[in-house]
Amino acid sequence: MTPYELLGEEKIRVLLQALYDQLFVDPMVGFLFEGKDKAHIVAQQVVFTCRFLGGPQRYTGKPLPEAHAALPLLPGHFDRRHHVLRSLLEEHGVPDDVKRAWLDIDESLRPSVLAAGEEARDRTRE
Repeated sequence: MTPYELLGEEKIRVLLQALYDQLFVDPMVGFLFEGKDKAHIVAQQVVFTCRFLGGPQRYTGKPLPEAHAALPLLPGHFDRRHHVLRSLLEEHGVPDDVKRAWLDIDESLRPSVLAAGEEARDRTRE
């Protein structure tokens, strides 16, 4: 069974809602979400996450670099989100193999997300 089949879309939605509820008020990364539409972000993340966990959903949102292009993300911001995600998956009793798959995929997105952040920081220096 895929991680998606083990969790199901509704559990993934609950997990992502809890994740973004925390991130929006997090002292280290919350400022990145100021003025953002949390419901839209969660909806996009549900489709994106379901897909990469093996679900049938088709993500039609912006590519990751474009979605993060305006954010001056640093490695520590990515690390914080990853830490909050890991903690949340543990708190919600997500099976270890599913947790590992989700976190491995999340980590694999680091280069494209941080490349967008570097470009955003460079634009502010010009």
